[in-house]
Amino acid sequence: MAKMVEITELTEDVKSLAREKEVDLAGIASVNSYEGADEMMHPRYWMPDAQAVICLALQVPKPLVMQVVNRKTPWPYLRFGTVILNDELDTIANQVSRFLARQGYECLPTPANLWRDPRTLKPMISHVMTAVASGLGEVGWNNLLLTPQFGPRQKLVTVITNAPLAPDSVYCGDPICDRCLACVEACNIGALSDNRTRGVAIDGQTFEWGALRRLKCIWECQGLTTEATFSGGVGFHSRDVPFPERTPTPEQIIELQESQPPWATGCGARCLAVCNPNPELAKERRAK
Repeated sequence: MAKMVEITELTEDVKSLAREKEVDLAGIASVNSYEGADEMMHPRYWMPDAQAVICLALQVPKPLVMQVVNRKTPWPYLRFGTVILNDELDTIANQVSRFLARQGYECLPTPANLWRDPRTLKPMISHVMTAVASGLGEVGWNNLLLTPQFGPRQKLVTVITNAPLAPDSVYCGDPICDRCLACVEACNIGALSDNRTRGVAIDGQTFEWGALRRLKCIWECQGLTTEATFSGGVGFHSRDVPFPERTPTPEQIIELQESQPPWATGCGARCLAVCNPNPELAKERRAK
């Protein structure tokens, strides 16, 4: 068993490496923080001897999302705020994993683009919940991570490891989400509820967010509808894919994803773009 001094030194080495790679935020969650998590989203489902999960974040520059807010173009955000940032995060996660491997430990980096099983629409692990468990921020009504430094404007990646790292404390700072519901208004397809919530308890702290219909969210985000999105086209390519009246089977979900029009660009993550939390208002509203 590793001694406490060794654990502390190894943890600082990991965080120091993250700083060298110009990561904006970094935290470590204990595997014990995932008690009650979905079996297939628990770190030990993927690595039975997992001890900790490392969470790394890069800031999304505000001018990128303002183009979405102003309904001008999604492309700067989609390219520089999503594709390139996710690639950078994946590279850094791989470098952190290789560093720990050289120390004799195993790691499983999980992709920053939040790959989801097409049969269930579930990711390998929740980057957001890992960030909350490692003290980086809270969950906003829009289901996104909100941090004191950047609000909703960061991308995340996680690394599952059996290294004995010292975990950070779950987020216990001031509330960030002011419950303005701008995200609900921005979601044209109605994926976000304006009154129903979902929640979770992590290490004794309770976090709540707006109830989300995941398939509807994907419908608008991936551009399967032209209404209120940046999708467009001519003739055949200007069609809308009808939203299913009943929850589709896993096979139907895959068929629907394959039917995505080639021009589809989606809403440009408007629920993120319009989110501009007011910390003072958050404390006032959520103290009631």
